[in-house]
Amino acid sequence: MINITVLTLVDRVSTFYSLTPFFTSKNKAANFTYTTDSEWCLNKDKNTILILMRQFIKPDRVDLSLLEKLRNKYRRIAFFHDDAGGGIPRLEVLPFVDLFYSKALFKDRTLYERPLYGKELYSDYYHTVYGVVDPDYRERPAVKDAAQLDKLRLSWNIGIGDYPRHQLRQRAGVAAARVFGPATARFFALRKELDPEAAVRDNKGLWPVHARIGLISRPSISYQRSLILDKISGNPLFLTGYASQSQFNKETAHSKIVLSPFGWGELCLRDFETVRSGALLLKPDMSHLETWPNVFIPGETYVPFDWDAKTLVETAETMLEADQERQRIVRNAAAAYKEALDAMPERFDSTIKEIIQ
Repeated sequence: MINITVLTLVDRVSTFYSLTPFFTSKNKAANFTYTTDSEWCLNKDKNTILILMRQFIKPDRVDLSLLEKLRNKYRRIAFFHDDAGGGIPRLEVLPFVDLFYSKALFKDRTLYERPLYGKELYSDYYHTVYGVVDPDYRERPAVKDAAQLDKLRLSWNIGIGDYPRHQLRQRAGVAAARVFGPATARFFALRKELDPEAAVRDNKGLWPVHARIGLISRPSISYQRSLILDKISGNPLFLTGYASQSQFNKETAHSKIVLSPFGWGELCLRDFETVRSGALLLKPDMSHLETWPNVFIPGETYVPFDWDAKTLVETAETMLEADQERQRIVRNAAAAYKEALDAMPERFDSTIKEIIQ
């Protein structure tokens, strides 16, 4: 058995989503040691393989000196980039690692060779088309050596994880993980099995379009949401405003359609909450992106609208009237999601095998 060290940040995303395959795996080829202490890795760790999970996010600064030291110590290093979008704001990590896994990747890999305003393709779009400017703008490094892009791999996204969300339970799990170690969070997880037919059957369709969305502090990231809120303002078909987590969960479970805009990345927890709830996922176009589980096949597992939100209301109205078509897409999405969840153990084993070898 190969011993592998996992140096991870402990927060809700890492412990309840990104690390889920590690906690639930029955892989007999590897034994994992979890730590949050880079100094322990440098001075005490006896393993020769290192996985970096959700590093250099808090604070948002790549420690090149640390990376160099880790590179000199470990035989193999795999970096799991853990942002929610296709943009990679920490590309300077690439020369120091053997493999670089991401939840989502641009289909056009050459995009990583130029800086994107606001770090994401869509924030760059709103800056270019609408002139949106961030007061704290920071230019991120781009890839200078295209050969480094060969290290990029698609991992798994937040669809693999803890649903339905309950903030108190997850906060307790994170607190325990910080005291007793990252793996402790697995005892607080609720991994409800997905039954595609039950999801459709149990959704009562009490609300037409669930659209409880808020704004984000960075203008170029938030601008899409501003456009959406402007388009649906005063429209009785769209359920808007703030709701508690429990109310949010209830409404999602009984809405015909859930509107899920981009957030800090294209991927959002509500994407998968929607599919689990037997509702139709209505989302800005995702055709530029690769991700897995993939519930973003236009007209098959979700319904897209344009990034300017010009077709949003019309698309929602059309899908509300087309009951059979809506239910077909909802069933397709649930089936695709279930198939991916069932395939996660094999995908995880293949990933670990690649890291080891």
